Amino acid sequence: MAERKQIGSSLTVLMVSDVERSKAYYREVLGFQVTDWWAERDGLGGLALKLLQAPDPSAVRPNPPQAGDTQAYDVYAYVDSWEALDSLYEEFRSRGAVFSGEPVIYPDGGPWKEFVVRDGDGYGLAFGGIEGPKGGQDAVTSPVESRIDSVILWVRDLERSADQYGRLLGVEVRTEDRQEHLHIFRLENGTDLILDSSGELSSAGAGRGGALFKLETRDIDAAYRRAQELEFEAVFGISRHSRVSFFNLRDGDGNILTISQSR
Repeated sequence: MAERKQIGSSLTVLMVSDVERSKAYYREVLGFQVTDWWAERDGLGGLALKLLQAPDPSAVRPNPPQAGDTQAYDVYAYVDSWEALDSLYEEFRSRGAVFSGEPVIYPDGGPWKEFVVRDGDGYGLAFGGIEGPKGGQDAVTSPVESRIDSVILWVRDLERSADQYGRLLGVEVRTEDRQEHLHIFRLENGTDLILDSSGELSSAGAGRGGALFKLETRDIDAAYRRAQELEFEAVFGISRHSRVSFFNLRDGDGNILTISQSR
């Protein structure tokens, strides 16, 4: 019998000189979801921090560089691909992030590519990853990421359903998580629960129907071609919007899923 997993996620604790200023930086510049308890990017299973007000300035102690090095690190985050890494760098740069290390490639590390963001207290957050699939160059590659990004529930009354699920999960129903006909609960394991009241539920008989879950892709056109090669049925073609593109697939047993690319 496989050993049961006992640790699901962790938080790195940073003592900061001004907790409200730090919360604003992580939220507005680095795109974290910030609450009174934590700051996280891509769920508590992604990059998760706990920002605490230091009792005095001496308690704010970023790590020094290791012997013989000039770069210091306090937190390290793994990114699945260089494409995603470059996108993250451009996002941070466009929002005014401060970098202590610009993107650099280490040929002997996989090769490994990384950059380092510095916050207002001097803590260094490094983001890095290898090029290509984790299984090596001989692994089967796919434009679709191998994780369930979101679970989708099709609902008729968004207000009622958001209230019900918020109470069930013990999660605050926040206005910033409402996007037109969607309400998104960002769960602790990094998967989103999406309530969708767009009307797909009532149109199931017309051949569209509601998807069970959502997968992410880095290339929506390549993902669409791959799905066709594997003989999935396209429920409808690629729907392109300013912030996201997506399409729905039906497998041989009638199950429907969504594949999307965020911009």
